[in-house]
Amino acid sequence: MMLNWQSLQHQLPLLDDEQVSRMEQELSKPVMARLLALFLEDGQTQGEALRQAFIEQNAQQMALLCHSLTSACGSYGALRCQYLSEKLEQTCKQGDTALIAAQYTAWQAALDETLLLVADSINETR
Repeated sequence: MMLNWQSLQHQLPLLDDEQVSRMEQELSKPVMARLLALFLEDGQTQGEALRQAFIEQNAQQMALLCHSLTSACGSYGALRCQYLSEKLEQTCKQGDTALIAAQYTAWQAALDETLLLVADSINETR
């Protein structure tokens, strides 16, 4: 069971290039750059809030944060983070502390990598 989500998350891209290009075409580069900057800021803020909840072992708060992260990541095509947020939310609701720790660690790594990619694409859009 555990291997399942781990191997699956590695098959998902950090950012869905097709979704990002589609958004760029629909919106214009300056608007896209602003949206990505908001996503970057939001990701950092929510990531920090989730880290706090994890340290405090507040699974209920983690589940709430994961829920909003899932939709935020989804709307920007951050597929790996979206998937891991969803998994982490389910695990937090079940209260499996060992699995919460493993999934949180994977989620944090995916978020860091995703935010680096987003920062890079903001620089390219300018």
